[in-house]
Amino acid sequence: MNVCKDCDVAMLETAYGSQVCCSCGLENFTAILYSSVSTHSYCVPLCSTATYTRLKRFKKYLNRSTMSQSQNSIPAATWDYLLAGFPYKGPKAIVRRLKKAPKNVRKKCYDSLPLLVHHLCPTCKVPRLCEREKKLAVRAFLVLDRAYKAGEQFVSYLFALEYTLQLIGRSDMLSYINKISCRKRRHAYRVRLDRIFSNFQI
Repeated sequence: MNVCKDCDVAMLETAYGSQVCCSCGLENFTAILYSSVSTHSYCVPLCSTATYTRLKRFKKYLNRSTMSQSQNSIPAATWDYLLAGFPYKGPKAIVRRLKKAPKNVRKKCYDSLPLLVHHLCPTCKVPRLCEREKKLAVRAFLVLDRAYKAGEQFVSYLFALEYTLQLIGRSDMLSYINKISCRKRRHAYRVRLDRIFSNFQI
């Protein structure tokens, strides 16, 4: 058994493997690593991993539509590739270049289009949402989330964002976000969402 260096008193072993001086209260955590106490089940309390929710994912898209993100969320390889074609006339020009990106540009970051436009298109002023509009968008998404049954394939988050922005009266932002292009999917989603929000009031 170890002895406290300050008090010269024998240290007692705790249930989880450390040693404590009964006189001054000094606790020696290095004792946990000793082979003599290796049988103790020492556990560090960990925070539970964040669970995935549809709302969290939608908020990510919503925040990026209004540039509420770090520039570091876009990899350096993507910035370098886009800066090589600087300047751009508008969001469509950036999307066209991203579609031609080489394999080393793995993350094309279409969901960060507003931030890309803000930095790479000198003539464009990207519109933003106020806090009240963000709350309205989240409220609308919660209606959408509840309308889908468990196990049912969810609507595209890109389309959900596009539809929600229109719903809250911010169609001016649609030019600056990425959208799904498949006409068949767009039609099916719009029919479904029109039905869900038929009685929705802002």
